[in-house]
Amino acid sequence: MLCAFALLATPLHSAGQAPKADARAGPERTAAASRARHAIVISVDGLMPASYAAADEHGLKIPTLRRLMAAGAWSPGVFGVMPAVTYPAHTTMVTGVSPRVHGIVSNGVFDPMGTRDGEWYWYESEIRVPTLWQLARARGMRVALISWPVTMGARGEAVLPEFWRRQNGGEPLLVRAISTPGLWESAAKRFPDFAAGFEVSPAKDESLTDAAVDVIERLRPNLLLLHLPAVDHQQHMHGPWSAEALAAIETADAQIARLEEAARHAGIWADTLFVVVSDHGFTREEKSVRPSVLLNQKGLITLDEKGRVASWRAAASISTGSAYIYLHDPADRDAASSARELFASLAGKPGSGIRRVLSPDEIAAVGGDPQAILAIEPAEGFGFAGGFTGDAIAPPTTTGIHGFPPDREFMNSSLIFAGPGVRPGKIEGVRMVDIAPTVARWLGLRLENVEGKSLPAVAAPRSEAPPR
Repeated sequence: MLCAFALLATPLHSAGQAPKADARAGPERTAAASRARHAIVISVDGLMPASYAAADEHGLKIPTLRRLMAAGAWSPGVFGVMPAVTYPAHTTMVTGVSPRVHGIVSNGVFDPMGTRDGEWYWYESEIRVPTLWQLARARGMRVALISWPVTMGARGEAVLPEFWRRQNGGEPLLVRAISTPGLWESAAKRFPDFAAGFEVSPAKDESLTDAAVDVIERLRPNLLLLHLPAVDHQQHMHGPWSAEALAAIETADAQIARLEEAARHAGIWADTLFVVVSDHGFTREEKSVRPSVLLNQKGLITLDEKGRVASWRAAASISTGSAYIYLHDPADRDAASSARELFASLAGKPGSGIRRVLSPDEIAAVGGDPQAILAIEPAEGFGFAGGFTGDAIAPPTTTGIHGFPPDREFMNSSLIFAGPGVRPGKIEGVRMVDIAPTVARWLGLRLENVEGKSLPAVAAPRSEAPPR
């Protein structure tokens, strides 16, 4: 059944063969495709701005990021999304709107009964607004999506979606089956270690870059989106600024250099907006708080004899650095009042692990999920974890965490622009919703009804006519 997803993507063109124009394309599509305008967007998951803004303090050897930063425009910290986790953030970066609008409000689908086997927001169809890649294809441009979140079922000349069934092991056959026909074979033929990088989870940055390099040099896509997960993984496992995390940042730097070289080799560098982004920051966790234990103790969750949820009136959707609280019945005022009183009584209390409670208005102000009746944030050194029984305060589940509200400065994400039309220097006050409009303007696309704005640090090409 999974193989059916591969049929949704446009076949990969053979090596050395230029993509054929769409026979149904009108003059606008043909003209757009003929313009040599490109954008390569590389997301280094969890890369903190201090990695490039204060590289010496951490002893980082990142010559590529240093050079791109010196020659380009860079942010000391991008204001992100609520919650500051991967899937909502990556969707905002390609839509220009907050999770409140695009609908990807967390990594995992809210599942209080535990019936969906840890399902995440995998599918493009769950995004409620247009994306950069959809607009690009509508204008006849070539699109490549390599492990970019929420792209299962997306159409493009080269699509390798991020998707898994098992957290503890890679699934090369699955990834190959859901990718554009020919993409896997082409990368594997050129890079002998490519397939081995998918034996582990998450896939290795080197293998994902292998696929992107092959696609850039053979297809010269107008828009390429690439997601590199290793920095995030090492920070979760070993903590921010650990030796393992620093090594992963240096590896990511080497992959970014490979992508730049591929663009040069393909002859598109002079017409490429080269963008390095991240989705969130990081902090350390010393203890865990388990909100569902508290809701169970309050009588808002009922368990069966096996400890599984039998029924619920209020339940938590956990993103480690925050949690949304939802009602089973939106009209259940008693449950809403009980949940609010529960967490309000703990907020700021020493040892409770709860820092603050966010009201619906406060959630809306940072672009969070309007369906939640409240959100909670853990105290310093704490993170949220799952589980319905036992102690509400427990040992940490990991070392490094994120997912906090975006007004917490340590959740700020990274951004570097390089290429023609980029005005070098530091750019202040950047929001994650500004990234998509900026890339769209460079490509001559128009994103409608966005919350962000195109950043003046990146000018549209002089040959660009105003989008209609």
